[in-house]
Amino acid sequence: MKIEIKDKHREHMPLEKNFERVLTPLQDFISNQSTAGLLLIFATLLAMIMANTQWVEVYKAITNFELGFIWGDGQLVHSAVEWVNEGLIVLFFFLLGLEIKYEILAGELKELKSAMLAIVMALGGMVVPALTYLFVMKLLGGDGWQGWGIAMATDTAFALGLLVLLGARVPKSVLILITALAIVDDMGAVLVISLFYTDNVALAYLGYGAAAFSIMLLANFLGIRVVWFYLFAGLVLWWFVSHSGVHATTAGILAALTVPTKPIADTNWFTTSMEKVLSRFKKLDSEQSTILEQQKQHELAQAAEKISKTATTPVQRWQSKLNKPISLLVLPIFAFLNAGVVLPDNTASVSNMPIFWACLLGLFIGKPVGIFLFSFVSVRMGWVEKPSDMRWRDFLALGCFAGIGFTMSLFIANLAFIGDFVQIDQAKLGIISGSILSAVLGFTIFLTKSRHDRHKAELVNDGAKQEKLN
Repeated sequence: MKIEIKDKHREHMPLEKNFERVLTPLQDFISNQSTAGLLLIFATLLAMIMANTQWVEVYKAITNFELGFIWGDGQLVHSAVEWVNEGLIVLFFFLLGLEIKYEILAGELKELKSAMLAIVMALGGMVVPALTYLFVMKLLGGDGWQGWGIAMATDTAFALGLLVLLGARVPKSVLILITALAIVDDMGAVLVISLFYTDNVALAYLGYGAAAFSIMLLANFLGIRVVWFYLFAGLVLWWFVSHSGVHATTAGILAALTVPTKPIADTNWFTTSMEKVLSRFKKLDSEQSTILEQQKQHELAQAAEKISKTATTPVQRWQSKLNKPISLLVLPIFAFLNAGVVLPDNTASVSNMPIFWACLLGLFIGKPVGIFLFSFVSVRMGWVEKPSDMRWRDFLALGCFAGIGFTMSLFIANLAFIGDFVQIDQAKLGIISGSILSAVLGFTIFLTKSRHDRHKAELVNDGAKQEKLN
């Protein structure tokens, strides 16, 4: 819920009104749903430009800049790109874990029947791209077989950000389905990373990690909801998991699964308590004095804040607080440090890049074909129902937007070809090219929808809103 304060109720500082003329557009930009996608595009373009111009040495210096701690004979020093790929990105996976937990317990994936279409689409969007990658690799005689997981991923922030730009041309069901699909898709990607893209497992560290995870679970059962406990325990879990051979991002998912999903108090207590606080606050309210002069009013306002926290769940509260910083800061930084691929000097050399073509075609062809095919067969067989506001071309367009793999695909590429920078660059170039082509095709399909189709979708959406109101 967006809280909007009208100007007549505002209490301004001397220069605040002038400053708001600059600040308000910035706030609107940050709160816009498409901003995360636009920032990812900007970060990617900046990295590509720097890597292919006279700024290349500056770009290398930034990515290889070493940060860390040194104490006595010990040290913990890594390059900027290593810190981001092994540490900062774990926050993204933690947020992803919170979203997965919420969707399963209370969201789109709660009811198996209603979630079946998204699950079927996600399976098609994982199986067919992986098979496409392997087929292209076989056809072109490549040796980068381990990269089969790259084309399975969907970048939710990118896809949703671009879909929002299309407005009413996109049926509401498309937005719901691609969100649910991406959640299932991410579950598959996390599973693939944990099982297939890990080093030799150090059992001792894995045991320590299991102990830390067990303590966090116990804290959940004991009703501990203090954010600092889970932050510290999560860092301990990350340290052990990252040294166990299992990739550190697994710690983010595991930590999220331990976050409590029950509030301290029920909604009846919340309503009664807030009414009492508001009643007392109103009695003390006076036009002759401000809250600065009314200490009791200040205390009541603080009490209202505490009451609101007791009636909300940590999993929802932390998810909402982390969403903006991660989508607007963590992911663009990740994109900037990982998307700086040197473009080939001539197009002829591209033909000798099997990994490039496998990633590109896996995303651009495998994703939409897999999603459309699995959806079509499932609906025709009667296993799932097709949303009333969607036509089959919408499924194809949705599949194209799901082909924007980007963030997760870049991440898996680094794991698949660890240490082989030539193969990593081929994969990154294929990911970026495949994602761009997928977005362009998805845009084209939605933009070329007939006026009749758009009008019909609007009528269905209006009917659904009216039914909800009744």
